[in-house]
Amino acid sequence: MAVVNNFERDIKSIMNGESFPFDTASNINYLVSSLDDLTNNNYLMLGKIIKHFLDYQVPRLQVLDEYSKGLNSTIYSRPKRQEENKADYRRAHNFGKIIAQFVAGYTTSVPVKYTVGDDSEQKLIDTFNEYNDVATLDNELMYDVAKYGRAYELQYRDENSNNNVKLSNVFETFVIYDNTIERNPLAAVRLVEIDTLDNNQTQYSVSLYTDNEIITFANITQAVGSLKETDSTPHFYNQVPIIEYSSNRYRTGWYEDVISLIDAYDAVNSDTSNYMTDVVNSLLVISGDFQAPNGKDGVSQLINNIKQYGVLALQSGTDREGNSTSIDAKYINPEFNSTASENYQQRLFKDIFMMSNVPNLADESFGGNASGVAMRYKIFGFEQAIAQTMNSFKRSLGRRYELLGTLTSNLKGGLSNYVPVNVTFTPNLPYAVSEEVQMLTNAGIPLSRKTMYDQTHFTDATTEENNLANEKEEQLDQSEPMNDIKFDSDKGDEVDGGQEE
Repeated sequence: MAVVNNFERDIKSIMNGESFPFDTASNINYLVSSLDDLTNNNYLMLGKIIKHFLDYQVPRLQVLDEYSKGLNSTIYSRPKRQEENKADYRRAHNFGKIIAQFVAGYTTSVPVKYTVGDDSEQKLIDTFNEYNDVATLDNELMYDVAKYGRAYELQYRDENSNNNVKLSNVFETFVIYDNTIERNPLAAVRLVEIDTLDNNQTQYSVSLYTDNEIITFANITQAVGSLKETDSTPHFYNQVPIIEYSSNRYRTGWYEDVISLIDAYDAVNSDTSNYMTDVVNSLLVISGDFQAPNGKDGVSQLINNIKQYGVLALQSGTDREGNSTSIDAKYINPEFNSTASENYQQRLFKDIFMMSNVPNLADESFGGNASGVAMRYKIFGFEQAIAQTMNSFKRSLGRRYELLGTLTSNLKGGLSNYVPVNVTFTPNLPYAVSEEVQMLTNAGIPLSRKTMYDQTHFTDATTEENNLANEKEEQLDQSEPMNDIKFDSDKGDEVDGGQEE
């Protein structure tokens, strides 16, 4: 049996227990020579792959998920300060969320367009997209791609014979490919957590999707081992109905490369917060000859009074000659270069966006007075990087509709014959439309009324043309300014707003 999976190698655990940097094993593709490799010996190979996925790949996904929620593992796991009376703030910053949202918003906030040449086929695709709210699905898939470097969707037919496509959780899904140059998907796995046993072992429900059936297994634990098949259900897609989306050939998340910079930013910001708090709680030093309050606990009472009232009142002593002695009180503060700290934070802040190729929208240079060309130069690096993600995403979208098309070789309700679907992204960016229109009109290039209407945010060409036609039928003077048209407040009728007779 030819096996090329490096998950079988004796790879050390991720940084001896540390969550980052990630080991190579945490993001490999699973490859086998044929489907028989998975099914032989009571699915022993499949069990090994599932165990490897739970032990090595899920921890990486968990870390990436935490960094998108501001639960940055490094800052929260660093040792506590030894001094009990010192501040110990943990300031986590969810740069991951900002970066992932920008990627998903740029690519899919404006719904992706799907077109084919045939009107009947176009109607079927539009119906499928509307039924499944594909615009929202695409945005969720791209958000997962930006976070984890991968995303999954599952197609299925429900009990009402409707064709469905849904997002599949990256913590529960992976695809197994053949080891040819084409990397064709041979199978896919969904393992859903269903229960926790008394011995704190998690139980999973496992389903194996092949090109013609869905095989389910008895509930397993993370120890896995061999699998016992419990059921098999045919499907009619003629392909594996789970599709993988990826950010690039390496399946890296968009902020995965800058996690160390995020950790450094968290650390310096937390240390600054600790310093500011420690200054307030600085050590008070009293020097000189003074008389503490009388009594056994005089010094303790003095300290409590300072904490409660913030005022220090001391009575000086006298020297041998009867003269009053001097008293001095001052706080001892740790030395801290606030300017250097702030400069360091700003440098890290800029590096995070620069290294991730995502523009920093908080930058003052992103002002509203910048020209369209200037704005495009500011995101030039991002557009080079996002092209890889969009091209990879487009290939997977093509498979979505290929599945929908091949379904009808056995069932009704899909495309009569598979027709390649044209996928068009519309980047969600502000454009200097007025500059472009002015440039064309100055050059003597006419623009249609429909095009002009489509540039407005409050109406569209069809609605406005209908409104104009209705006003024309009602014999309203369309050239008359709206400010000169008044209405009778009692009757609601239009009256002449011109001069009085």
